[in-house]
Amino acid sequence: MASLRSYGEWALVTGASAGIGTVFARKLAAEHLNVVLVARRADRLEALADEIGRAHGVQTRVLPIDLDREGAVERIEARVADVEIGILVNNAGFSAVGRFERVAREKILGMIRVNCLAVAGLTHAFLPGMTKRRRGAIIIVSSVAGYQPLGFAATYGATKAFDLMLAEALWAENRDTGVDVLALSPGPVDTEFQSVAGETPHPGATPESVVEVAFQALGKKPSVIAGGLNKARTWSVRFAPRAQVARLAMGVMRGFVPDSLR
Repeated sequence: MASLRSYGEWALVTGASAGIGTVFARKLAAEHLNVVLVARRADRLEALADEIGRAHGVQTRVLPIDLDREGAVERIEARVADVEIGILVNNAGFSAVGRFERVAREKILGMIRVNCLAVAGLTHAFLPGMTKRRRGAIIIVSSVAGYQPLGFAATYGATKAFDLMLAEALWAENRDTGVDVLALSPGPVDTEFQSVAGETPHPGATPESVVEVAFQALGKKPSVIAGGLNKARTWSVRFAPRAQVARLAMGVMRGFVPDSLR
């Protein structure tokens, strides 16, 4: 892994108040980068800022902004206009499981706004500065859910396919600009994600292991899947008929969805 400081002095992490986002923030601070922390919950962000500031002597900036709200990207831009963002971690995202028509419409539209529109908007905001400086990194957290149609999590899977394709395309566009782009695709992770999504609990990887996979892959490839079993599963779906893949994927998800939402 190259020195993360080589990308710049400041990093910005969305969804920094929990799970993978918190671990990203801690790791970046440990590498002596100043960190902008973005999420809805100000109290958690303030506690994390205090923790990493004391532990590593870095500067922090807390932005309690909901990416689901109109103008969120522009508010973030304005709050960091005086610093150069060298690493952007588009980590914020959420799911809501269940048969499509049984999921609240606002949750469906919110997933698209947070998982897709905010990712595209923030990337569009900070990529020009990186290319001008000829250094920078963008990590977009996708998911193995984005590798196949995912019944009972249809919108979430579609948003993560968007993230995956966007990141890989931007990797290709920026191979000669000095900006590294990476799609990170975890499987289940041991965070609050499952409870927020309404899934029945099931085992997951540690967020620390997922973040380590990301930083090991950054600058070396367009995308990375965290976990050997996840890699095998996503590889196999490339060769099976699409209808079969859709049925099998929904069968797996069925075990994680309460009866009332099927």
